[in-house]
Amino acid sequence: MQIRRRIKLQARLILGTIGRLNTFWRTIFLSVLIGSATGFFVYLIERVVYRLLFLTLYNTVFKNHLVVILIPMIGVLAARFILTSGRVDNAGGTEEIIKSYHEFRGKVPLRNALYKIPAYIATLGFGGSAGLEGASTYIGGVMSSLVDRTFGWLRLPYEEQRVMLLAGAAAGLSAMFKAPFTGAIFVLQVPYRSDIAPNALVPTLISSVSSYIVMVSLAGTAPLFSLAAKAQFHFKDFLSVLVIGLVCGVLTTLFIRIYRATKKWFAQGKARLGPRPVLAALILGLSGYVSTKAYGEALPLGPGYIFIQHLLTGNTPIEMAIALFFLKAIAVIFTFSAGGIGGSFFPLLCLGAATGSVVAQVAGLEPYDFGVVMGMSAFLAAGYKTPLAAVVFIAEATHSSGYLIPGLIGTVVSYVVSGSTSISTHQRDREDIHLSNRFHLPVRNAMIRNVVNVSPEISLLEFREHFIFRHLHRIYPVTEDTPGGPHLLGIFSLYDLDRFPPDTWEKTTVRDAMITAVVTVTADEPILNAIAKMNEKDLEFLPVIDNEKNRRLVGGITRTDVFQGEWASLL
Repeated sequence: MQIRRRIKLQARLILGTIGRLNTFWRTIFLSVLIGSATGFFVYLIERVVYRLLFLTLYNTVFKNHLVVILIPMIGVLAARFILTSGRVDNAGGTEEIIKSYHEFRGKVPLRNALYKIPAYIATLGFGGSAGLEGASTYIGGVMSSLVDRTFGWLRLPYEEQRVMLLAGAAAGLSAMFKAPFTGAIFVLQVPYRSDIAPNALVPTLISSVSSYIVMVSLAGTAPLFSLAAKAQFHFKDFLSVLVIGLVCGVLTTLFIRIYRATKKWFAQGKARLGPRPVLAALILGLSGYVSTKAYGEALPLGPGYIFIQHLLTGNTPIEMAIALFFLKAIAVIFTFSAGGIGGSFFPLLCLGAATGSVVAQVAGLEPYDFGVVMGMSAFLAAGYKTPLAAVVFIAEATHSSGYLIPGLIGTVVSYVVSGSTSISTHQRDREDIHLSNRFHLPVRNAMIRNVVNVSPEISLLEFREHFIFRHLHRIYPVTEDTPGGPHLLGIFSLYDLDRFPPDTWEKTTVRDAMITAVVTVTADEPILNAIAKMNEKDLEFLPVIDNEKNRRLVGGITRTDVFQGEWASLL
């Protein structure tokens, strides 16, 4: 009994020490943890789902013209059945991350993982035309939510939870593509069409590098794609890059419109296995059948690695490249229309690769794979509104920096031509309101008005029983009642409680343990002042007082309150 009590006491002291770490070190710790765990699980998914399951089917039974129709049908319909049984939507990993970032305070519903992960395996392992990055980014999001729940005693603020969600998604993308910079840049850009996510650069970079290190330690550092030759960009290629960007911008817009309309029509059928999803699954299977019949391989099926590598070899006639574009587009559209689940990142790359192949052959580009790679970056930039991530990806995936400048030109053109069209339905144009417009407003516009305060006369034991477990806050203002309202005396937190041995809690009062040198802000001060005070002292909460003379407590403010947009209408 005595040993158990000592262990509990030491554990409480260790947790208290970690809890007192400043935000910087806490962010690093959580980012590394999320990134490393995500990298390991993405490695397992890639090995089991892609290499063990899909490639085995692709290299054996997919050569049979009948089986190549049935297997993908079974996969997407099984995924639909699993998801509808759990009453879970078929939003892919990136879409799930964007939705959770904007609508669920940075948390992925963990219950849904019990249905979504088997659905990913069924769709991707059996030949559904969707990206493996859908599963990897989703795993990263799940890891961030698991870490948040495991380390719940840290009480991460709302904004930090959202940042950790992006860190997990970045780690998933980084590990799957062996592209850490792409992982970070993509998740910074993807929540918004015309903006980037704030405060997330360092955590996403750290988690991306962590997951990359784990992945390459287990799977090696070989690039995603091998090229016939390294790119050398000449001025004569400038016009071709512009044309590729223009064509990709137009085709992306058309593809997304058809994709949404088709998916909407097929969603109107029965929830589980009605005739419409079965028809969509049949069309998916037929796309593989046609390709196998014509070219000897089911190129439109699966995540798309084989599809792109085939185009990069330079042995694809222009007629075949055009046919593969349409077959891949059909396979992607009907994978999701049938109820399958996966990523849209790689399908967009595949369509761009086919488009670039056609333009490269018409323009006589040398080397041939230059046009294919330019098409990949342009289509991705237009489809997800992520021009920087698209350019960085082609450089990392090919280990060739020669594609950066021409890729940037093509992505800018495709981004502009495609307008606001995006394959994501949950992307927002930009942050609801620019933060600089908030900073000049008074603190009273952002503060919490109903602050839970503590009487100085209660014992530490009463505080533990009636405040910690009931209100779940970490910091409490200590006040005494006066005719003018609650008068601020000090601050008491969980960290202060840890300074006293448990056997003294019953006799020690909050007045004896509270911090009296309190940093405060008045309700009429600008929010910028509150941020400066929190940054200077590394604080997460400031009591808001009426004025310095009477110190009447009128509210409180946290970093989260500054960055949330609920009060944007006040501007």
